[in-house]
Amino acid sequence: MSGIFGCINQNPVHLLAAMDNAMAHWGPDRHAIWHDSQCGLGQRLLFNTPESIYERLPRAVDAPHLTLTAESRLDNRAELCDIFAIPRVERPEIPDSELILRAYLKWGEACPDHLLGDWSFAIWLPDEQKLFLARDHHGNTSLVYWQQGKEFAFASDPVALYAAGAPRRLNELYLAQVLVSWFAYHGAQTIDLDIQHLPPAHAMTVTPEGIRIWRYWRLEETPPVRLPKREEYVQGFLEIYDEAVRCRLRSHRPVGTTLSGGLDSGSVTALASCALGGQGKRLTAFTAVPIYDTSKTVGANRFGDEAHLAALTSAHWQNIDHHLLNSAQITPIQGIQRTLTIMPEPGHAAGNYFWIVDLLSRACEMGLGTLLTGQGGNATVSWTGAPALRSPAAAFRDGGWKEGVRRTLPHWLLRPILAARQSGQDWLGTAIHADFAHRIHLVQQRNAALGQDINLRESWRSPQDCRHAIILPGASQVGAIWARFGASAGLEVRDPTQDKRVMTYTLSIPDEVFDGPNGGDRRINGGDRWLLRVAMAGLLPDEVRLNPLRGRQSADLAERLLAGRDEMERALAAVDHSPANLYLDVAKMRQSWRDVETTPSPMTTHRAGLILLRGLLAGFFLNEPPLHPLS
Repeated sequence: MSGIFGCINQNPVHLLAAMDNAMAHWGPDRHAIWHDSQCGLGQRLLFNTPESIYERLPRAVDAPHLTLTAESRLDNRAELCDIFAIPRVERPEIPDSELILRAYLKWGEACPDHLLGDWSFAIWLPDEQKLFLARDHHGNTSLVYWQQGKEFAFASDPVALYAAGAPRRLNELYLAQVLVSWFAYHGAQTIDLDIQHLPPAHAMTVTPEGIRIWRYWRLEETPPVRLPKREEYVQGFLEIYDEAVRCRLRSHRPVGTTLSGGLDSGSVTALASCALGGQGKRLTAFTAVPIYDTSKTVGANRFGDEAHLAALTSAHWQNIDHHLLNSAQITPIQGIQRTLTIMPEPGHAAGNYFWIVDLLSRACEMGLGTLLTGQGGNATVSWTGAPALRSPAAAFRDGGWKEGVRRTLPHWLLRPILAARQSGQDWLGTAIHADFAHRIHLVQQRNAALGQDINLRESWRSPQDCRHAIILPGASQVGAIWARFGASAGLEVRDPTQDKRVMTYTLSIPDEVFDGPNGGDRRINGGDRWLLRVAMAGLLPDEVRLNPLRGRQSADLAERLLAGRDEMERALAAVDHSPANLYLDVAKMRQSWRDVETTPSPMTTHRAGLILLRGLLAGFFLNEPPLHPLS
């Protein structure tokens, strides 16, 4: 993904060069800056589409007087070209930024409503002394900003803001929320108190009067759709999903895909292979596989080695080049350390970083320009249905008495019960230090959010609530993470399961459709995830399509850690001093490590990722200069 940056400053030119250098890895193919006496804009360009080679940004326009910078892949190019009456012979050389410019000239600040794809842009209007910024609905893009007095800076990557002078002051609540898996850290805040995200589906203006931010699209307001037959939902879904995949194949360089043994990445791979095959092109697929036996570490209804099912999907198509990656040359701790050079901040999925950085490195070495994923599928294309949230009777039947009570008691009555339960717990399943949690009143803050914060399970009152808590519309930082990962490897990561059209359509379908006509009976079309299973008939081999089990990423994590005992002991020693040990319960992390050494199991493996590695990631971050967390 290309990157953009800019600033409003009394002398912008002295900041632009530093920001440009900090963003170098975002744009290996071209870079440029523009400035007047008050504002500067820049772009680091990665050739991501065939038309991107014609990009010349930043671009100043005389009438009306404005300057644009952007990074973009627009998926509704044909529609926009028709609206703007662009002759067909000219369209192959029209870059996406030209369509963004024309959209702004036609619709003004309402133009984001008319743009589909992954994009962000900034427009400086000197006559109005206004900077307008916007970010796509839910794509893999990143945009952060920093304000100090009358000075303002923005960029695709916080590293450019550090180069512009933004301080590194620790956001303690953000750190705590990451450590305890309270997803309220998604949204505008970052690990730096002085830096904010512009979340997806948001736009903003910066003027001498101040900053105005608004959300221009709400997935939560998707109206329901009722069709006469279940099969009609399948047909409509497959048309939209296939189009979302095809849009993401428009790439300047070859395309690759992540391929697990499951339905999400499997369906993306199948549709991509079908489309590319029709063009005489091949698809490179990567599957992360274990080194060690996983039979004792995945638990019931799970599988830890995805090689077999992924190979079946690959063999189903003639144009897939399939690569198995065991990532033996990089340890989980090394994966954390490498990720911190890309994103110097704590994160959620520390146990997966070793294979992610390896996979991206391999894709880069092979000259790929685009990598497809299906990460957003759980709440969209492969949603299971949630009968326990539709019916109190189903809640008692499927979820037991606790879930039944939660569903049947009025929320105003249930809230104090949940708060009382929460106040007595000490975050046993996390690496957070109890003293730190108490100091920032974490329990009280979480209890205050009960009934209001969709990130908390206690707030789910419907299947849609549950899905919104997974997707985090208008707040998710997952796209920003993948944008930064992709930039580190000189490629663009794209996810058709997070396409606006796919999300809107799948959220409009009645929840019972996802259970299937037999209420989730696994003997019929595999049971749950009925919509995707039926849609993939003939596109995925039945052993994959109807498989009721789910894969477990990093299933041999415990054995990988045990193979590097000395490395683990050094890592624990490295975080067992201030400031890290003021925030982390290193004794609990050591206990998690002893549990892994004693009995590698599904539980100890899970806790190794949640407590041990997430804690180490946070600890390495806290003890790395130039961050001064107590300032």
